[in-house]
Amino acid sequence: MVVFSILSLGCTKSNMLSPEDTALIKGTQRGSFVGLEEDPDSNSDELSPIGASISNLEESDDLLPQDPFWNDVESLGDRPFEPIFFGFDQYSIGVDERIKLQDVSAFLVENPSSRILVEGYCDWKGTPAYNKSLGDRRASSVKNYLIDLGIESDRIEILSLGDELATPDADPTTAGLERKAQFIVLRDS
Repeated sequence: MVVFSILSLGCTKSNMLSPEDTALIKGTQRGSFVGLEEDPDSNSDELSPIGASISNLEESDDLLPQDPFWNDVESLGDRPFEPIFFGFDQYSIGVDERIKLQDVSAFLVENPSSRILVEGYCDWKGTPAYNKSLGDRRASSVKNYLIDLGIESDRIEILSLGDELATPDADPTTAGLERKAQFIVLRDS
C-alpha cells in the first residue's frame, strides 16, 4: 500500500500552467516571459488544476446588473485583433496566444488615447453561471497580462458573455473556437 501511494504521488502531472505562469514577473525586462513551455503533444482539453475552482456560484442572485453602456452598439468599435483562445475549462494564457497580446499592447502604446473591451466567451458545456464566471476569469486574465505589459488598467474594460453566444451541442472544433477572449476598440477613445 505504501509503495502504491508513493508511485501514485510520483505520477502526478507537473507541467500544467498555472494562472501565475501566464503573467510577466514584475521588475524584469519588458517582454521577458516566465512560465512553462507548453507541450504541443499534450491534450489541451484538460480540466483546471486543483485549487482553481470557481466558488460561490450558488449565490448567482447577487450578481450586479449589466451596465447599459454595453448595450449601446454605437459606443462599441472594431475588432482589429485576433482572439485569444483557451483550453477546455482553462483561463491561463498559452505561449502561442501571448504573441497576440503583444500586438494588442503595441497598438495601445502607439495609440495612448485608445481603450479596449475584452470579452470572455465559453463553449456550451457547463452551467450558465459557471460559464459566466469562467468568461470573466478569461477576460480578467487577458487584462492582467496587458497590465503586466505596461498598459494602464483604466484603458481596459472586461465583459463576460459566458456561453450566451455558444453553439448548443457543438462539435469539438466549434466548441474550441468558442473558448476565447475577443477585443473591441471602443469608439469613444
